Amino acid sequence: MRTQRAFFAIYSLPLEGLPPFFGTPRTSLLGLSVSKKVGKAVQRNLLKRRVRAILSHARLEKQVIVFVARAGISSLSYAELKQQILACLKRKHPHKGALRRV
Repeated sequence: MRTQRAFFAIYSLPLEGLPPFFGTPRTSLLGLSVSKKVGKAVQRNLLKRRVRAILSHARLEKQVIVFVARAGISSLSYAELKQQILACLKRKHPHKGALRRV
């Protein structure tokens, strides 16, 4: 499943039925794709740390998530980035919910 925003795209796949290459992960798997178009190494690393922090605090179902950043994403503040990522994850499966309710 793919969800897009102006500055990023999120691809997800449930962990059930994955090939044996992935083993049996206990938590969600995260892949980050941040190209040089986003900025210099400092900005790219800051963005990766922010995305990891946002997704580690979100209560996600077990899934494989690939986050693809696009040019201009460094203009977003942490709060804006968090709001947009969580909105994408909630909207992805409105009937099931990608986020677990606590």
